[in-house]
Amino acid sequence: MLRRVTNRAREGYEEHRDFVLLAILFTSFRLTALLLFEPGGYILDWSGYYIPGASFVELSDRGFYPVVHYWMDYPPLFPWLAAILYRLSLLLPTWRDPNLWFNLLLGCTLLIFEIGNFVLIYAIALKLRGREGAVRCAWLYAGLFFPLVSLLFWFESFPLFFLLLGVYMIIDKRPLLGGIAAGIGFMIKLVPAFVGPVALKAFPRVSQKITYVLAAALAGLLIALPFLLTNMAFFLTTFVHQASRRPWETVWALLDGYYSGGATPPLEARFDLTTITIPSQESHFPYALVAATFVVVFLILYTRRIDWQDNLKAVAFSGLTIGLFLIFSKGYSPQWIVNLLPFVILLMPNLRGVTYSLLLMAANVLEFPIALVLIPDHSWLFILAVLYRTLLLVVLSMEFGLILFPSVKGKRALHLALVSIVLGTVVGSLPVGALAMRDYAAERYAESAYVEAIDSLRKQREGGVIFTDQRLYQQLYPFLVRGKGLYLLEEDQRLESNMAEVAGRHDTVWVVYADSEDDQRSNPAVEDWLRQHAFPSGVEWLGNARVTRYSTAKVSLQPHPVEASFAAQIDLAGFAFDEGPVQPAEVLHVSLLWRALEPLETDYTVLVHLIDEGERVWAQHDGQPVGGSRPTSSWEPGEEVEDNHGLPLPTDIPPGEYQIAVGLYDAATGERLPRLTEEQGPTEDRVLVGPVIVATGSG
Repeated sequence: MLRRVTNRAREGYEEHRDFVLLAILFTSFRLTALLLFEPGGYILDWSGYYIPGASFVELSDRGFYPVVHYWMDYPPLFPWLAAILYRLSLLLPTWRDPNLWFNLLLGCTLLIFEIGNFVLIYAIALKLRGREGAVRCAWLYAGLFFPLVSLLFWFESFPLFFLLLGVYMIIDKRPLLGGIAAGIGFMIKLVPAFVGPVALKAFPRVSQKITYVLAAALAGLLIALPFLLTNMAFFLTTFVHQASRRPWETVWALLDGYYSGGATPPLEARFDLTTITIPSQESHFPYALVAATFVVVFLILYTRRIDWQDNLKAVAFSGLTIGLFLIFSKGYSPQWIVNLLPFVILLMPNLRGVTYSLLLMAANVLEFPIALVLIPDHSWLFILAVLYRTLLLVVLSMEFGLILFPSVKGKRALHLALVSIVLGTVVGSLPVGALAMRDYAAERYAESAYVEAIDSLRKQREGGVIFTDQRLYQQLYPFLVRGKGLYLLEEDQRLESNMAEVAGRHDTVWVVYADSEDDQRSNPAVEDWLRQHAFPSGVEWLGNARVTRYSTAKVSLQPHPVEASFAAQIDLAGFAFDEGPVQPAEVLHVSLLWRALEPLETDYTVLVHLIDEGERVWAQHDGQPVGGSRPTSSWEPGEEVEDNHGLPLPTDIPPGEYQIAVGLYDAATGERLPRLTEEQGPTEDRVLVGPVIVATGSG
């Protein structure tokens, strides 16, 4: 017995060696992907199976099970399989990601069916094209990416197995097993039952047709019966829900004015039958007319003379049925394409089939996640993706139709159509990509937490922008890079030289601070250097970011001795400013030399105002000394502190002669320190220095 089994296995291996080797690689590749590859890539983070209400399995912790205690979007077989696997996963100690064992158990279970799909494609191809053609179909399917993605985040490989099993049993003339496959598949999703009409034509004897129908009905009923007896309403709600949903991701959805993906009620609402429909997504589109059109088109094709005993034509009509369903369906989801790809490979195992497969997968990626995730607020790309995918489905369905109803003219027309689609795709990808990137940037700008800072910095003239947080630098870089120098600096041994280089390149720099850990570590050193070597010209919080402006222009200031005492606590010992004519919109540079006369407890704020004869303030810079790094409470008696200030002049300042007013005040009370005269009496609260000449603007 064992020897006979071994011999048969050896013979089978020798007969199908190329396929067996490919199957081993196919299986190991997908198993490793389940272990190591996370679906969604950089665009999404699904971290497991992206199934609406996927957390339904966790309700079993509270004793609630699908279709018994709440309704689901699809028939009960998969939800219960998932719930059972979840209960088994609880027997294993949880990992850091608590979903590890459930996702792995579910993925490996679905992998069994995906391997079955691979074997069935080979088996069907053996009947259609012989061993060499079957191997070609197998490796073409193995090279497609979407079946792998579907395996990692959806359960489409589960119903696909019963769809392909049903097709194989039809062409192998096994009505009993074919009917069972259709019945079981129908309890997973509706698609596996779509080959039923083909079976009724392909089985030549009436007894075979009856066997098929009874087997399908009995298999489905046996699965449905426990749920019908337990909670018939929740079981039937699955099918009612599909009929009541608004069209989504189809041309019918576009005509209905809906430009997004499918939506269903949240899991917590599914304990109530009244939540089948979503009030915010009521449809006014007469989809019943579309469904009737589908039936008419299908019946016209179905009743035409076809050699149903020709296996190739039976498979072609099955593929055509799936294609028509995807065209006329009320809704569409990207993973559904895996139901069509096997038929593309089986019927066109050549460059033509590969081209259709790649185009379909490209259309899916364009639709989701690019259009629906990256730029959801700009619906034009989503509309384009839906129309593009629908066009591909129409042309591909016509390809299947040509297998059923050969036509030389039709073949030439479809060849021209495919070439046109390929050329249009290649040529159109550049402008479409450019527009998509434009809208992507617009959406990222609109949702940025730093819009105010971006807007403010965009309005500034050319200059340098310094960041000390890498993530903030990366987020703002694309919005600020044009016309400005952007620098990411950190506190290290190169900071002095880097700061000197940046200051040498730009007359003005802005430092952006968002209070992150990186900012807290490196920003103080950056701004300390600028306070000592440049002129602080203003600081403001713009939304979530603080933007500080510094003038780094190379200026030569002539010092002027000043003897002004403020409240016998602080002397203004020196003063320097731009004496040459300054232009509107430029920065007036002012340097002060302070001397502490006694220990100070209060941190005073320095005011530097540019005023005209009528005491109008045209420019000012108020701030604690040395940009806040040397508060007056830190001064030692006799210590001299050099304090720089930059006053940005307005663009509309009239030409003429101005003066600079300097003083000190307590920011908490607004009270200014009085200036003392030689007689030690207070006379005023400021020092006036000038003149400052403002020239006529250059433009």
